[in-house]
Amino acid sequence: MGKVKFRSAIRKSQKTVLDFGNQWSRHGKIDFGYWTSDEMFRDHFENQKPPFENLNNKVVLEVGSGSGRVLQMLDLYHPARLIGIEPSKGFTILEQNTSKLKNLTLIKAPGDDFFVPGGVDLIVSFGVIHHIPKPDLVIRNISKNLKMGGIFILWVYGYENNKLYMMFQKLFKPVLRLLPDNTLNSLSLFLTYVMDFYFRFSKSCLWSMLPMTKYLENNFSKCSREHKKFIIFDQINPLYSKYYKKNEAIDLISQFGLELVSIYHRHSYSWTLIARKTT
Repeated sequence: MGKVKFRSAIRKSQKTVLDFGNQWSRHGKIDFGYWTSDEMFRDHFENQKPPFENLNNKVVLEVGSGSGRVLQMLDLYHPARLIGIEPSKGFTILEQNTSKLKNLTLIKAPGDDFFVPGGVDLIVSFGVIHHIPKPDLVIRNISKNLKMGGIFILWVYGYENNKLYMMFQKLFKPVLRLLPDNTLNSLSLFLTYVMDFYFRFSKSCLWSMLPMTKYLENNFSKCSREHKKFIIFDQINPLYSKYYKKNEAIDLISQFGLELVSIYHRHSYSWTLIARKTT
């Protein structure tokens, strides 16, 4: 039974990588704005300081670089060397989007199968681990590549306060995934206007009491229409997504020599965790 579950997880992982490859081919263009800004980066830490002042003389790596959006954010801190890991066929889009970044190395490899000689000072993974059915394999490899005392920053979907949203996903996502990408793209655009109306209604009529209003105000509403469409497409398209309970997220990161430093319940709908390699 264990082997069957493992093979099923591998198939889900492969299909999810394929989904994202197709997604980057369609939505891979980076339009600079809030979506790629330092303000957006800092929002993952509830607008507190990131766990570093600058990255001069530091080696920084991102697991699951996608379109290169987070690499653009990290480059603002001037790392001595920046590394992006991406396994999907969207790798060519990633190369195009990051061609102007200095000291950047891109590696086409999955998160559980890369190696950086000499080790890395900081590894980040935003919005990736919750799409991986066997995340412990990736976390182990992340720890392996971190220098002693190195920092790992993880952002994942949260289970808490998302139960209603998860129920809708469970009901409708299997059907929506059957739609051709062109149709799904148009539907995602339509849903951006629905979400805008939902936000305005909650804020003006219900004193911001509806779920996710805080997120919509502080993030979604600041994005361009194209980026809003991408956010919704990104919720529907991937085959596998996991919404982590707080204890699950902590258990995931507190292994393989990683010690939890701090955790943020970002806008009460997701988790940002910071860990340090201690052994």
